[in-house]
Amino acid sequence: MRSRLSIKKRLCIVLAAATCLSLVPLPVQPVKEAGPTVYADGPGSLKPGKVTLRQKAVFYENAPSRSRSLRNHSAAYYGHPGETFRVSDVKGEMAFIESDELGDVWLPAWYLSKEAGQVRNIDPLSLRLPANSSIYAAPGSSVHWPASQAGDMPLIAVSKWQDWYGVLIAPDPWKKEHTLYRPAVMWVKAKDVKSKEKLPAGLLEPSSELPIEAVRHLTDYLVDEGDSKSYVKQLLGVPQVKEHSRNQEQRSGRPPVIGETWRYEAREALFTATFSPAGKLTAWEWTFPNAAAFEGNYYAGSHDPFSYRFSAMPLLRTIEAAPVWRNQGNLNFTFLLEASRDVLLIKGDDGGFSGMHDNSSLYAIDRSTGKKLWQQDAGFGWYTAVPDRNREHVTMYSAYNPEKKAYESRVRHIRLTDGRILWERKYNAEFGLTMTAASGAILLLEGLDLNAKKSVLSVVDQQTGKLRWKKTLSGEYRLLNQGPEDPYVLIEQSGKLTAYEPMTGKLAWTHKSGKKVMDDPAWDPYFTGGYRYEPLSPPGTTSRWMLLGDKWTLLNTESGKREGSYPANEMERIEVLDERYLLVQRALDGNYFTGAKSYETVLYDAVNQRELWTVKGRAARGIMEGDVIYLTLNGIPAAVEKETGETIWKMKTSLKSNEDVTQLVGSSFGILDRYLLISFGGDLIVLDKGNGRILGRLGDIATGNVDLREQAARSGVLNIADGEVYIGTVNGAFVRYDAAELKERLDERGAELDAAAGQLDHTR
Repeated sequence: MRSRLSIKKRLCIVLAAATCLSLVPLPVQPVKEAGPTVYADGPGSLKPGKVTLRQKAVFYENAPSRSRSLRNHSAAYYGHPGETFRVSDVKGEMAFIESDELGDVWLPAWYLSKEAGQVRNIDPLSLRLPANSSIYAAPGSSVHWPASQAGDMPLIAVSKWQDWYGVLIAPDPWKKEHTLYRPAVMWVKAKDVKSKEKLPAGLLEPSSELPIEAVRHLTDYLVDEGDSKSYVKQLLGVPQVKEHSRNQEQRSGRPPVIGETWRYEAREALFTATFSPAGKLTAWEWTFPNAAAFEGNYYAGSHDPFSYRFSAMPLLRTIEAAPVWRNQGNLNFTFLLEASRDVLLIKGDDGGFSGMHDNSSLYAIDRSTGKKLWQQDAGFGWYTAVPDRNREHVTMYSAYNPEKKAYESRVRHIRLTDGRILWERKYNAEFGLTMTAASGAILLLEGLDLNAKKSVLSVVDQQTGKLRWKKTLSGEYRLLNQGPEDPYVLIEQSGKLTAYEPMTGKLAWTHKSGKKVMDDPAWDPYFTGGYRYEPLSPPGTTSRWMLLGDKWTLLNTESGKREGSYPANEMERIEVLDERYLLVQRALDGNYFTGAKSYETVLYDAVNQRELWTVKGRAARGIMEGDVIYLTLNGIPAAVEKETGETIWKMKTSLKSNEDVTQLVGSSFGILDRYLLISFGGDLIVLDKGNGRILGRLGDIATGNVDLREQAARSGVLNIADGEVYIGTVNGAFVRYDAAELKERLDERGAELDAAAGQLDHTR
């Protein structure tokens, strides 16, 4: 009893002194470079210097004051017990901290006292207070506000100290310029509480009636990095979905760390919690649907592992479907490059920024079992890989040898079934080497000077690795080969295109191309036009669109004859739907195509040499089926009539403007009977292709747009053929589904949605 009275007496003296001090302006004192750790006996005894938190505390951008409203406290950071900081100044009851990580922040000095170390965390309680009671910045603080400023919702208590409850106070505003503001813990007197009720466990269970805003505040404060699965389950309930997480190891050169992500989808918002393989919380996120714009992610400071996302789509429910197999690679991003009857050839990439990477790989997977057969690592160097026409071997050029940790230009011919290297050639390639193919031949173009104004072309027999012939090229020239389906070596130079026999170098034919009017946009790393290469269905035609002189020309590469054309224009980009139809994006302003603010898209019929229709915006990722073209319009999936361009449907969003969200698209479309699949906004979503209705997202598939790998993603992320569905991911997995089984599961989801809609109509 004597000890308790002495604490009360000491606290009263401290608070009285602090009240007096608050009336006297104090000079800001410099931060001490060194000094002992200070555990203050009370806020009045706090001195500038190093301090250690004894309790979780809120850091404020501005010192809490009665002149500011209760909720306008702008707190983006929490401090945790045991963390140390340097107090620069003490003004009244408030401590001022200058931090390189947090910036200039404030907190009540009481949180640095021994008393604060006695605060107990409690199971959340719902409290009701009379309007004439007060809410305090800290127990006994002179800084307090009327309880009416807290709003109409009950206060939620999360901690207790003596005869005080620590309650969550929601910030207003709570987001600004991609920064989140956190709920603050303020204090109320226990004797002022009119009623209290313990909140039920399972805050995100379907049966929970707690407003989602209150749950959000609780997760902001109660959920911390390192929490266990059992704690999260007790607090939030059983998740609707459990999935493999995204890679949690962001440092280059280290193997992926794939844990588990829990999805709570039962309410009007989505909450995800990601755990390490050891079961500790590493990240969590709220997603709120139907925003007026795609705002991106909001973070509460750079060091916090949680974020908020605002999506202009409805909340996506997960469609759980079992794959035939799931192969886990050792690099984040997986793209299908080629396929034989028995083997899939995969590109692995760590997804470095702006197209760079520290690690990349080429590996083969058994098509029936998903087992990895072999792998060749390329490190941070450039590599290319081309198959032979029979898809039995692949020839790989790599610029770096990670085993030697040195640049080494190697060309290796590899058997797909077992990875055996059948032949190898090495080059000095001081000024770079590029590789492509023609029928039966590997084409190696080696620069002889820094600006590639002079190069030597070496044509190698793909089967034996023997050199067939060489040719020196200088001035302006282009090697236009794209792969083993090209029957000849194709070189454009001096206004003409020349075709050479791959094995002999003999002239086959020439085609006059004329003077160029623009550079080939295929050299632009952000170009996503031209052809979409389909690894499961290699091209079976010898006619190909290519930029020649002042025209896009449909050229028969066997004969050299022109079969169609379209005028080349610097302010346009083309996408090839097939040999007849081109989707043409046209910039309407600006000096460069990529710098325009306004675009339109034209469907061009090369047979009749006319524009069929025009739509506003940028249409892309087109795929034709019968009389319908499925495409993205400014990034939003849509279906249009091929002959008229009339919109059949456009995917539902809550966008209030014609915002271009192309960056959210991470694949081409895949058609599975009556359904469309596409990577969008980090999910593999499923649409009814007849009306554009969103069925949901495919479970356990992490996708996304990959910077400067758009062509690889366009061709290699999603492929459907021969009763199989193949999906590349951004967490190292490559997944195969049985098309018939997946379609059956989608039919079930469609029926569930129809039944739910019918029940809703009946209720109304």
